[in-house]
Amino acid sequence: MKKRWLPYVIFGLIFYLLFLVIELPASWFAWGLNRYTSGMVRLDPIMGSLWHGSGRLVVYYPPTVPHVLATTEWRVNPLWLFAGSLQTNWRTDVPDARINTTLRLGSGKVTLLDTEVAFPAQSVGTFYPPAALISPQGKVQLQVAKLTIDRDGISGGGDIQWQDAGSSLTPVQPLGDYRLEIAGAGKTATLKLTTLHGALDLSGQGEWQLATGRILLNGAAAPREHADELEPLLKLLGDDQGGRRPWAINAMLPLGNLAH
Repeated sequence: MKKRWLPYVIFGLIFYLLFLVIELPASWFAWGLNRYTSGMVRLDPIMGSLWHGSGRLVVYYPPTVPHVLATTEWRVNPLWLFAGSLQTNWRTDVPDARINTTLRLGSGKVTLLDTEVAFPAQSVGTFYPPAALISPQGKVQLQVAKLTIDRDGISGGGDIQWQDAGSSLTPVQPLGDYRLEIAGAGKTATLKLTTLHGALDLSGQGEWQLATGRILLNGAAAPREHADELEPLLKLLGDDQGGRRPWAINAMLPLGNLAH
């Protein structure tokens, strides 16, 4: 009799364990995200399950300063667990912000796939206070086809566009459209800033250092037209050097545990 009932007990335990896994609460996902990003990205409050839920996205940068973003929705593809990875799809769509990305996490490896992120340019000053001096206006859009960060460095790339760029320091609106290209190059990612069109020409080159998270970008600004109206903004950037104003950005974008 014991042998006859043993298969039923085993199958019962298996289905019970599967039920528990399926019903894992969203707090497990929030805990994993908090741990994986060293507390830099959190979800609070949250609802749903580990596999499909939603929560308010909060970014801590600097680590003691919370920046509350929009509510985001996630889905976890369980099939990737058999390959030793966790693949999640994130989506946020509110009037002033949009996130649509696939994030794949593995052992010491993170990959962004088919990613599009858009937000108001005013938000840049929240994470990089010096930018608030020019009161940036317009929209910032990040696009990435595939970008991988692992122990060996960065591969792949993407670009960030500042569309309908503007500043409260000048009546010239908009200033133009600009693109920052990001290309993985091992332990660093190279950065190249170009002007797509507009009254203010911006150009620059630099790098993002994987080990330290430091971003170094040096460039120059020069008026293509409306030089007098652009002068208050150009003065803030630096001294005139033959019609061009040099500028530099020294910022931090730490990766936490993403590349370890």
